[in-house]
Amino acid sequence: MGKTILIVDDTSAIIEYIKEVLSSVDPFFLFITAGSGIEAYKSALKNMPDVIIMDIDIPESDGLETLTRIKRRSEIKDIPVIITTTNTSYDKIEPIIDSKAFNYLKKPVNKQELKIKVNNALILSHALKELKKQKQKLITEKQKSETILKALLPEKIIHDIKKTGYSIPKRYQDVVVIFIDLVSFTSKTNTMSPHRLIKELNELYSAYDEIVSHCNCSRIKTVGDAYIATCGLPSENKNAIHDAAKIALDIRNYIINRNMSNPIKWKVRIGMYHGDVIGSLVSLSNYTFDIFGNTVNMAARYQSICDPMQINIPESMMKVLKAKYHIIERSPRNVKGQGIMPMYYLHNPLPKVNIPKKEDVFITNKLALMY
Repeated sequence: MGKTILIVDDTSAIIEYIKEVLSSVDPFFLFITAGSGIEAYKSALKNMPDVIIMDIDIPESDGLETLTRIKRRSEIKDIPVIITTTNTSYDKIEPIIDSKAFNYLKKPVNKQELKIKVNNALILSHALKELKKQKQKLITEKQKSETILKALLPEKIIHDIKKTGYSIPKRYQDVVVIFIDLVSFTSKTNTMSPHRLIKELNELYSAYDEIVSHCNCSRIKTVGDAYIATCGLPSENKNAIHDAAKIALDIRNYIINRNMSNPIKWKVRIGMYHGDVIGSLVSLSNYTFDIFGNTVNMAARYQSICDPMQINIPESMMKVLKAKYHIIERSPRNVKGQGIMPMYYLHNPLPKVNIPKKEDVFITNKLALMY
């Protein structure tokens, strides 16, 4: 497809002359014309020409005013504009240059000069368009990289990497580690096609991610069918235990609701533990962030000795949550390396109790005395 050239002049003979000269260079040029500054500005926005050839003395808005308006619009500011003028004295040409015109032509227009300057303008126009494409491509690639990093790393760790190039290993206190495991995963997936299996995991993990992110917590990683998240890392979260409880219950409710309409029925085991963890990048080549320590191990073990569709929590979390949630005490279990430990199942929130205001109590007591 030929290049588009917008010719702006209020004299039709000059427009036809320019079209004839340039057509001899390239018969595929597409010419658009305008007879005033306002018309030229609107046409530039609508048609996005490759080059504009514009007379300085045009009605409604002269060439310099129109050029200034064009340079103020981001969509069309990079279009090379060649100004035609009868007066090429310095005091007349200086404002044209200051207004960021690409070049100028003296009228009557010389054929050879017209061809050369339009050709140079087209070369510049093409180069600027290519740069714009490359810039947009870089922006798109950056956005893709950001999306991938957010899926792999907590946001604060990404910030540290961008700022310093690395993230310092750190011990995080008061962190809740959440392990979510799919029950009978291996036996179920033996009969699934690879496509179906990945589709199921994509749906499940995407839902988990959304729930976790809404609670100001972070997904750490997935290991097969195990999903591992934390609350209180890498940013301190004084409400970590309550946020973790909400995540666990929301994920269990999501599975229950999904099973009502999905032909493949899943069950989960959820184990949580509260304590300190060490967090660090463990591979600078692919930016893998991981967590270590007894709290991580205990969360995994609490999950492993949990019944299907239950949420297993330690005593420390039970004490914080018991005022707001139904909690069932389990028989103590033997935990590898820790001995016998108390365990509890977390259930739905307790119903809210409406506490009467002082004036309500006063009125109630007064009525009681009257009757």
